[in-house]
This record gives sequence, C-alpha cells and structure tokens, in this order.
Amino acid sequence: MLSKKVIGYLDDLVKMAEKRNYKLESNIFYNTFTDLDTKDKTPDTLLEMEEYLNGKDIEIVSDSIDIEEDIENISIDERIKPFDPTKISITSEPMALESLVKRLKNEEVDLNTAFQRKSGLWSNEQKSQLIESLLLKIPLPAFYFDASDDGKWLVIDGLQRITAFNEFIVEKTLKLEGMEFFSALDGLDYDHLPRQFVRRIDESSIITYKVNEGTPHNVKYNIFKRLNTGGLKLEPQEIRHALYQGKATDLLKKLAVSEAFLNATCRSIKTDRMMDQEFVLRFIAVCYYGIDKYEGIPDDFLNDTMEYINHMEEKELASIENEFQTIMGIMCSIFENAAFRKMGPDGRRRPINKAIYEIWCKAVHDLDDKERNKAIKKKDNIKNLFVALCGQSVFQTYVRSSDKYSYGRRMVMIQSLIEEAIR
Repeated sequence: MLSKKVIGYLDDLVKMAEKRNYKLESNIFYNTFTDLDTKDKTPDTLLEMEEYLNGKDIEIVSDSIDIEEDIENISIDERIKPFDPTKISITSEPMALESLVKRLKNEEVDLNTAFQRKSGLWSNEQKSQLIESLLLKIPLPAFYFDASDDGKWLVIDGLQRITAFNEFIVEKTLKLEGMEFFSALDGLDYDHLPRQFVRRIDESSIITYKVNEGTPHNVKYNIFKRLNTGGLKLEPQEIRHALYQGKATDLLKKLAVSEAFLNATCRSIKTDRMMDQEFVLRFIAVCYYGIDKYEGIPDDFLNDTMEYINHMEEKELASIENEFQTIMGIMCSIFENAAFRKMGPDGRRRPINKAIYEIWCKAVHDLDDKERNKAIKKKDNIKNLFVALCGQSVFQTYVRSSDKYSYGRRMVMIQSLIEEAIR
C-alpha cells in the first residue's frame, strides 16, 4: 500500500507526464524511487508505483541505450587491425585561402554532410574573431579533408572554420561583430571591408591534410574518429554516414523511421545522433553480412557492413527491408514493450540493449515460418526462459563482452532457448 507521501510524488510525476503526451522518462521515475525514505524503498513499492502510473495511462519510456560492449576485454593486438601502408595516402600542403574559397563557390567542398547541422555551433562573434585572426596573420590549425573525390572534398576536421569562411566570403551573410583588435570593422561584411583587409584574407595561407583516393575505408573512419575536434564530437554512425554515402545510408534512414521499428523499440532510441540508424545497421550486420565475419572489433564489423550494403542489388535491399519489418513485428508480438531489453523477475522494463537486440534479431531471422509462428504461440515460455537466462552470470558476462567468443556464445544461448521453448 503506497503511503500518502509516495502518492504525492507520483501525482507530481503525472502532472509532468501530462505535459509530455502521457510519457514519463524512466530516469525521472527511478530517481523518484531512489529518493524515497528507506522504509518505502522496496521492490513491492516500485511495482505499485508503476501500477499507479499505468492506471493513469502514463507510459514509462527510456531514452537510454544500455551499451555493454567491454572493448577492454580485448587485447591490444586483437583491437588493432593492420593496414597495408602502401594503400594509405595522406598528403600535406599549404593552400591559399583563396583556393579553398573557389572550391566553396563551386560547391567542391561538402558542407552538407550527415553532420552538417553541427556547422552552426559557432556564434557570429566566434566566426568574426576567426576572420580577425586572418587579419592579424595568426596561423590557423590545419584542415583535414577526405579528398578521394577531387570534385567533392569531405571535411574531416575544420567544419566550423570553413563554415565561417563560407558565410563571410562566399554567401556574404555574416557581418563582423565582437572584434577585439579591429573594432572599427564591426558591422561590416566582406564587400565593405577596406581593400587591404580583403587582400590580407585572400592571400592567407592555410595548411591542409588530404586523405587521397585508395586509402582503405577503415583508415578513413579512424582518421575521422581521431581528428574530429568540433564542438560536438561525431558519433560512430555519423562518421559512417559521411564515408559510405549511397545505398547503405538510404536504406538505414528508411528503415529507422519505419513504424515496425519504432513500435518494436517503443520509440525510445534517440535519433539526433543516428543511434537509430546504427541499430538498423546492426540488424543487417548479424543477419546478412554474417557473424562469421566478426573479428571482435565492432566498428570494423559495422564499417564493412556499410560497404557490403552499398554493393547490393535492389532486390536484395527490398528483401532486407521486408525481413526487417517482419522481425520487428514478431518481436513486438512476443515481448510487447520489453523487446530487445534484459528481463527480470521484478517485471521492470529496462533500457534497450545493443547486444540483446543483435542476438534476438539473428535468432528470429534464422527461424523458418513454421518456427516463427510457434514462437509467437509459445511467447510466455520464451519470456520465462529469457528471464531465467538474464539472471545467469555467464550470460551476463557474454552480453557485456565484445570479443569474438562471447559474441558467438550469446547467440548460441538464445538459439537454444528458442529451441527449448517451441519444441
């Protein structure tokens, strides 16, 4: 029986949730439970709190992703994938800013990448002070480009600075403000600068590093990952989206917004940093590219899958789309709002887990139609067995580890579970 004090807390949460379409973030709910007096903090209280909110039609949702891939379990030798040095081509050279501006004017530098939104992180004052640095002849940090396509360079590092140049010199939408040494120039745009300042900008020299054609994709990926120093660090899937444009990026984007996926994940996977698209990619990696190709390094496995998708025929892409929708539907039928999450005897809904997501996708993918129908009919068996499995320390260890052996073992354990449940 909930105390009046606890009910008061819950009523406050109800008011908050009503303003958010009757949804309440799980972290707020569990923090409320944590703050209760010791006498109220029991498993029964937690369940009663959830039931109380459910009775008010409040859905507890989770924005978090439970990432349990312990890369530290892998030795240094296993973690590093060797590259053929003869295939790596990175050149350094000085470039007149005027030459970069010409590329910008001719749209030969890609400012509309998957992470283009981050080009607007700087304030006008920060952009203006960058221009002032040119007027003061202060050397700028180096710029890094993927120059595989000479007609369209990708910015690896320096997007904020290049965006400022583009707005001030090419688009002419930026007016200087907050200048420290040349305050008299505040309010002026590029066309109204005194000629000596225009000349000083045009003749400025910058240092560029270009990753040239033929450099392996995984090398480029690691360069992006190591060198990107923008105000918002790129997530792995954002880098992949920039490097593997084509069929792969189109397919991931399409499936990530499908109703089947949104329903199966209860719309709890964040979309702003492409985490949702990474989940779709993981489905394709384990179900189509093949777990036999997994060598213990998740990034390499997913990068190679992007390239694999880009070489597919249209009928293969259509087949993946159909299978993806089907498996998402089956997972909803079996687990309802607990799909792709660890389960426990307390009935609490936990965050989505990447490893759990992969193993269930693979296990259902490997079933034939008859077995899939049986799995839905025997869903209570499956859930009960899965609750028990999640309580086993050996399974927990396999789920937390990303080494090749653990990866394979957790797949086998789920396959065995299904076989037992539907026989």
